[in-house]
Amino acid sequence: MSRQPDAMDLLAMARPASLNRGSRISADDMLFMATAEAPQEPSRRRPRPRRTLPAAPASRTRSRLWVVWAPLSTVAIVALVFALVTNLAPAPAVLNPPKTNQELFDLADRIEKLPAESGAYWRDVRIDGNHLPTGGYRLVVVGRRETWQPRDPADLVLTQVWRQDSARPTTAEDERAWRAAGAPARVKGRCETSGPCDSIPVADEPKDCRYTLRTDRTGTYPDTTVSEFTMADLAAIPTDPAELVKQLRAYHEIWNGRGFTQPFEKFLPTVANLLGMPLSPAQRAAIIRVLAGLPTTKVMGTVTDPLGRRGISVDFGGAGGSLVYSNKPRKELPVYDRQILDPGTGETLSRVSYAARTALGATKGEVMSYQARGLESGWSRPPASPPKGCKKGE
Repeated sequence: MSRQPDAMDLLAMARPASLNRGSRISADDMLFMATAEAPQEPSRRRPRPRRTLPAAPASRTRSRLWVVWAPLSTVAIVALVFALVTNLAPAPAVLNPPKTNQELFDLADRIEKLPAESGAYWRDVRIDGNHLPTGGYRLVVVGRRETWQPRDPADLVLTQVWRQDSARPTTAEDERAWRAAGAPARVKGRCETSGPCDSIPVADEPKDCRYTLRTDRTGTYPDTTVSEFTMADLAAIPTDPAELVKQLRAYHEIWNGRGFTQPFEKFLPTVANLLGMPLSPAQRAAIIRVLAGLPTTKVMGTVTDPLGRRGISVDFGGAGGSLVYSNKPRKELPVYDRQILDPGTGETLSRVSYAARTALGATKGEVMSYQARGLESGWSRPPASPPKGCKKGE
């Protein structure tokens, strides 16, 4: 005698084929089970008088118990499906908070894999500029120096020096004021004594170029602010920040042995001077990472340097200074320093001093002096001898 199918049998027949085959239960299958178990809304019928019913057979009792527990089991299964679907959803991305001086770390990441350049000579062009206050307009006095440093110390070193600086109006407004004053061909320079100062020609470029061409068997690089380097020493600077710090400690100890008493923490900001030397992109990236981690380093934003180039202005924590206008009576203007880095290569574009307050004809924040890296700087072929436009010096 066959029995009538109960609710479990009906659910089994309505279950997807994938479940009947014993495969793994998916979230969609479990959701189907939950909806299949949900009881239909009872139809609205008129109530009948109560009467005593005989005991139901065991199979019918099980069916009624299943119907009673169906709503509870449906809620549980739906909750389970929701939990599974929630767990399957991708976790929200955790954003790393920006580091202090993040711009410098980003710069190091950008440049470290740039191709390294090379050449027989490193051409270093330095342009110095100094603010010159005058009556009614402002001038900047410009000097120039150029060195061709060979990779091989057996090759000749070329040095070009422009012995006479030139002055030019700082802005278009200053130029109009200079012309209104008669466009003087020479102006009085600034000196730190109360005596007479040399006059300076107003011109676009410095005058009187002289050169020397000689052999330097020591091969010492001209900039010794960090240490005395040969070109081979510079090529060996580590690209790993931890190894770099060890090497910097060795440089610091050498200076201490020569009577240099500055603590290592005070010495570290001067390492920024290496960014203007002949290094590979990976070496500059390591130096920038070390400097970015110093508590004294602070990124000041993007600015235009005195030669019109956009760069990242950084305060590396070096001590400020002052410009002395005269000693008798003493007149000086406090200044603060910034280093401007090329956002594409990490090389130094300029070192700039700004007026710390408004005084002595200067406005707070105005550029008072700078040393800029010339556009021609970089790896080069051997220089022409003699250089065009220069006279042989002593």
